[in-house]
Amino acid sequence: MKNFKKLCLLCIMMTCSLSTSDLARAHFPWLASDDAGHVMMWFGESTDDRTYPMPEKIQAIRLANGTSENVIETQSIESDDFVGIRSKAPVDSKTEISGVVTYGLYHGTKLTYHVEHLPQSNSAQWPSQSRPSAVLQTLVNQQDEGGIRVTVIAHGKPLADTSVKLFSDQGHEEAARDTDANGVVQFTGEEVQPGLNALMVGLTDPNAKGVHDGESYTSTSDYLTSTFTVARASADSPSSSEKNEPILDPNSTTSIAASGLPNLPEELTSFGAAVANQKVYVYGGHTGGAHSYSTDEQSDRFWCLDLAAGNDGAWVQLPSGPSLQGLALVAHGDRIIRVGGFTAMNQAGEDHDLRSQDSVAAYDTRTKAWTDLPSLPEARSSLDAAVLESTLYVFGGWKLDGENDDSDWHQTAWSLDLEHDDATWQPLAEPPFQRRAISVAAHNGKLFVIGGMTSDGKPTTRVEIYDPSSNQWVDGPALPGSGMAGFGSSSFATGGGLYVSTMDGFVHRISADQNAWTTIAKSDPARFFHRMLPDSDHSLLMIGGANMQVGKFTQIDRIELGRESE
Repeated sequence: MKNFKKLCLLCIMMTCSLSTSDLARAHFPWLASDDAGHVMMWFGESTDDRTYPMPEKIQAIRLANGTSENVIETQSIESDDFVGIRSKAPVDSKTEISGVVTYGLYHGTKLTYHVEHLPQSNSAQWPSQSRPSAVLQTLVNQQDEGGIRVTVIAHGKPLADTSVKLFSDQGHEEAARDTDANGVVQFTGEEVQPGLNALMVGLTDPNAKGVHDGESYTSTSDYLTSTFTVARASADSPSSSEKNEPILDPNSTTSIAASGLPNLPEELTSFGAAVANQKVYVYGGHTGGAHSYSTDEQSDRFWCLDLAAGNDGAWVQLPSGPSLQGLALVAHGDRIIRVGGFTAMNQAGEDHDLRSQDSVAAYDTRTKAWTDLPSLPEARSSLDAAVLESTLYVFGGWKLDGENDDSDWHQTAWSLDLEHDDATWQPLAEPPFQRRAISVAAHNGKLFVIGGMTSDGKPTTRVEIYDPSSNQWVDGPALPGSGMAGFGSSSFATGGGLYVSTMDGFVHRISADQNAWTTIAKSDPARFFHRMLPDSDHSLLMIGGANMQVGKFTQIDRIELGRESE
């Protein structure tokens, strides 16, 4: 077992006192600087988790600017969007900021946290200083094409065969590699993202012995987070196009604003939604906190809003069914069709017991009754679906199987003829991917499978296009932005155009030749795991979803498509 994995487990048990079901939710200190030059440190699951309570022992950390004698005076901060400590005055950004604090003992092991924030004097270099007295530190150097070379130092010597993880400012793990015999690991320019980046590395000494606060320990575990900032490219910078960064079309007249429609009756993510006959339908979804799943945090409710009533309308609860999230909901004529999803079988506080479903059912908007359709060939959740002409297409997803930690990622795709009662699911050409948290849209006789997360746990902006007429797949243009932009997106076609709303808040429209995306608007705050549905040929509604900093949304926003979309 790698040092990092051993330490991560220990930190979880020490700092959070979590149950077995929460073992993936470790909290560690992270160090950065704000726009005014103040040092900020928080204690969270990731670089973007900045509101978790900071233990008093962590607050007592001694931060220094450049040398150990140049101590930074800090104060506690508790606000809606930040909990932690902040320097009372701006600090010199041209020197490295570092600190170390011992949290305490756990089962005979002494746990110590180390933090670094590398100099920000040059957007392309981080001249970190070697600190011979440091138990654990990193030296970071810029490489060709935006990559970095990281040297891990322990007790003044290179640390070999140790896992180093790279995280973006959105809290996602971009890559992980082991150091070589010289303590070196390299990350590519595709993995290093604009904004704040963080490195994480751990060191365990099973033979260390000593006394801390009057208690004896028989081993030590040290954990380091090291951060550095990559400048975000300007709109006219060549690197913007090379890295496929979103560049808002200056001629776009598309706008996003509150719709004035009644708020969603509950906070939801990962739900199903469809529009038919000027009515919006919403089924199921996740109602709880991040990474927490239980019967009490999952909806079985089925809602309807009549758009024809405008701002005077009201959400009405319709006949329901099983509790589900990670499902797909599509419309076909007078029917709303529910596909797959997973159900939480455990109660709150119990170990997660999550089970993907193969059920497919149709709600008749005239009779107000559900009827079963042929079940999916395999249980599937975190999928998406779309209807093209009179055929339902299902792509992506995985199979969760109760308490088993392993998940079966699907590399199959299926279609169902909705015009014939005796139709069965038909296999499609094997997709060239295994992804979940995707979005799917039908446009110009083809199916677009957009973004998501790959089976190796990495988000992606890739787009694949399936052509039913030839039963073949082709590559589509990748979404603008970093990999996280494609995670939990929503897409739909209206008025002859295909649109996608991404995690970074941007709205993109595909070109007429389907070879490129144009960025036409940006929502603030951004949403993900939401649904975007058309309410006319010239507008789309953004419903539900969440933002990592803000939380979940009930307000419905409207995207008014500009003249460029005509």
